[in-house]
Amino acid sequence: MSNLVVIGTAKNTKQRRDKMLTMVILTWAPEKRDEVIKRVQTIGLAHEGEKVIGTWADVNGGRCFQLTETPPDIDPRIMVKNSFAWNDILKIESVHVMDAAEMVKLALSM
Repeated sequence: MSNLVVIGTAKNTKQRRDKMLTMVILTWAPEKRDEVIKRVQTIGLAHEGEKVIGTWADVNGGRCFQLTETPPDIDPRIMVKNSFAWNDILKIESVHVMDAAEMVKLALSM
């Protein structure tokens, strides 16, 4: 079982209506660990066109979670470019997320 370092709190992740929050899950094989660390040291964790709110590492290794904020009108080519900088050494999964309390309010208003 994995032990996640930190997830963050709803007050820190309140979504603005003009931005999309995305939880990016990055996973790599044990033999890619050193290559991933080297690339982080070389190009960093920031992404063009996206604001990185936070990055958390799985304490067991092999995975990290990154919360990003993206404008809804971002050019898809930028998203592809950002992914291509990493997808040769790790798997990238993206999940659109929002504050749970906001989601409940939204669901109740429907």
